[in-house]
Amino acid sequence: MALELRKLSIKRYKGYSEQTDLELAPLTILVGANNSGKTALAQVIQLLAGGFDPVDRKASEPLPLESGGLRHGEVFRDLVTGQNVHGHLSLSASFADSRGELSISTTVSNVVLPDNRSVRQISDWQLKSGDEEIKVKRQGYESQAKYSVSSQRENHELQSIDWQGLLPREPSNLADWVGMRVNDIKVWAAGVRHLCCPRSLIQQPLNASKSTPVPFSSDGTFASLTLATDDKLKESVRKWYRDTFGASVEVETQGKYSELMVGTQHSSGMVQLMQSGQGLSHVLPVVVMALTANKEGVGVDVIEHPEAELHPAAHGQVADLLLNNLVGVARPMVIETHSEMMLLRARRWIAEEKLSAKDVLIYWIDKESDHGSTVRKITINQTGDLDSWPEGVFIESYEEILAIRRAIRRRTELRG
Repeated sequence: MALELRKLSIKRYKGYSEQTDLELAPLTILVGANNSGKTALAQVIQLLAGGFDPVDRKASEPLPLESGGLRHGEVFRDLVTGQNVHGHLSLSASFADSRGELSISTTVSNVVLPDNRSVRQISDWQLKSGDEEIKVKRQGYESQAKYSVSSQRENHELQSIDWQGLLPREPSNLADWVGMRVNDIKVWAAGVRHLCCPRSLIQQPLNASKSTPVPFSSDGTFASLTLATDDKLKESVRKWYRDTFGASVEVETQGKYSELMVGTQHSSGMVQLMQSGQGLSHVLPVVVMALTANKEGVGVDVIEHPEAELHPAAHGQVADLLLNNLVGVARPMVIETHSEMMLLRARRWIAEEKLSAKDVLIYWIDKESDHGSTVRKITINQTGDLDSWPEGVFIESYEEILAIRRAIRRRTELRG
């Protein structure tokens, strides 16, 4: 059984100066005001995955500034609260599988050497698997400094450790079980997908023969190519567009080239999807990501603003798409959204017993002048009610409904 991510913890990461915990459910929803830290929180999963499974196997950076197509910062201090040149940040992750619980935590420090060179060093590292635990602490800042390694069996042995991202390059040198668990973490990290916003599609015509299997892209570039090379996916996407927009989506192929075409009830013929309107093309990567989640295996899917560029009337259908394709704890879905309908539809599914209340967690992200970004966990009960909610948030629709009802009552009373 592969690893399932249960919780993330961050400290001194961007706006999050205090320790912040993020438990994950099959669907985790991040909401909050603009510039509150939602996107940074959503992207930290890919940041961590990039450290666990760096693309450049020879790189010495513990945390690659670019991973999974995301640019996390221009320099390391962009990741640290207050952008302190001598700063450090801490990241932790808790997993579970058939072997039990697994947790890993690390602190990465930015160190300025006497020659003014700036280097990143792992100053503390800890791995715990069931009853086994190993702790590593760097002894000094010089480049050849060793690490104090302690476990239940051996204490404070000094070792040199060569790091590959956030993990030891030779983990079995620490202990046999460490090597096995580090491999499990790498497998999990390779399964993380992050779809950012805004999104874009590759220019047509598509040449599917050059890209099999089709790579995942954080901006959705290859979504149309994925669609063109998968007949089952093609039919599912076609049905969703027809049911949601009344649109017909077709892949027209000539030789080794294909074009993604769309026609609506208001158009006289088929046009390229990218010419049909921003909403229809912008949502395609979201649709493809949701419909392919089940076959991706272990990992996490993160989607920034799945409702972006769409009329509010379509937000409910996008929410249904995501809810219909939840994998579960083996592959949680995390969405960052400004859409009230995303929340309402999840609550409705729970109230209608289509979804268990434990399958959804909501986090309200805010920014306080004294504490930076803060996170407030909100749960939903089996009737779809929230255990709490920030005052004044998403009340506009409710107030409009009350105003309409008051007006109708007044009109009825006057006529009566």
